[in-house]
Amino acid sequence: MKPTLILSCLLTLPAAAGDLMVPDAMEGGWRWSLSAGPSFRSVGSLKINAGYRSSLYDIPSLVGIDTTDIPAIGTIGDYAEREYNDGYVRQDGGTAIDGSTWYWGYDNGGQVQGDRLAFSATGFRSVRSDMGSSRGLGAASRDHLQGIAPHIQLDGVSPHEVGGFQLGFSLGFDFTKVDQTLAFSSLAQTQSRDDYRLDYTDYFDLDGVIPPLAPYGGTVGGPGPLIGNLPSDRVVTETLIGSESAIVSNLANASIDINVVTVTLAPSLSRTFGPLDYSMQAGLILNVYQWDARQNERLTAATSAGKAVLGSWSESNSGTKFRPGLFAQADAAYRIAGDLSLAAYLRFDVASEFRAQAGPTVYKFDPTGMATGFMVRYDFP
Repeated sequence: MKPTLILSCLLTLPAAAGDLMVPDAMEGGWRWSLSAGPSFRSVGSLKINAGYRSSLYDIPSLVGIDTTDIPAIGTIGDYAEREYNDGYVRQDGGTAIDGSTWYWGYDNGGQVQGDRLAFSATGFRSVRSDMGSSRGLGAASRDHLQGIAPHIQLDGVSPHEVGGFQLGFSLGFDFTKVDQTLAFSSLAQTQSRDDYRLDYTDYFDLDGVIPPLAPYGGTVGGPGPLIGNLPSDRVVTETLIGSESAIVSNLANASIDINVVTVTLAPSLSRTFGPLDYSMQAGLILNVYQWDARQNERLTAATSAGKAVLGSWSESNSGTKFRPGLFAQADAAYRIAGDLSLAAYLRFDVASEFRAQAGPTVYKFDPTGMATGFMVRYDFP
């Protein structure tokens, strides 16, 4: 027996009021057909709000720190033991009283410059800085997901009609597999360090004193020619002698796979014009979403020594969501031979959205979409 008892009873209830008619050609009962074929389906829109774990990572200095190496030449305003590349100016017993000293020495005659004596010393300085440092909010995308779906449809047409349309019902089934990937980089930092050589030149006034021929080295006990312990002038020249840099960046990849199983059930209105059959349905749709989301992220640093991984994160999540909704569909079929027809359909879907999350990334899916396809229809005898 065909499963039409309940629907036949429901459809025949208004017949007593004269609303329904039974065409002569259908007095024998229901007509059944099974259709199958490929369809192109726009499953809906997917919005990805992507976050990243490295936003909280404390990035260390990869190029060192600020440093200053000052030679032992003291300050220009305080008495000191001054050691130079080409001599020295130290304190003797009377330096603290009158500021002069005979405890000094120099290496070559070129240091005598008029009424001044020049001494040189070398220091070093490193300056570290961060350039182009940024930590973005992540990434976002919105795409319409589409795929090829097999479509199966069972239609039943009753012997009752309203306004020239035969009443019936339609049961449909779809399976669609879609996926989406978002690759992004939201962290970028450039660290740099510049190294400088500091060339110091201290000048001491001779005040008429004729220095002994170089090389000369005075002693703490003296005696010897006196010069002041304080330089009259100091010149410092910076020369860049090297640099180091490091580029820190992240690369994240967020992806989701969704398997969509769709079942539709609705009453239908059908009409036949010779070899052409037309039908319309509107009713309930149930979408079952099986989703699997993943996110992988790496934080790397590139220096002159090569690349290094500072941190990596890998997270995943999965689940199943049920979302009911509504649909409307129109079919057209052309009978080609006997019980076989070629058919086409167009369907519009609307259902409630769902959200999924893997790690710091949130996926928001809106199932509103459409489907269209071709079918081969077989009418049961």
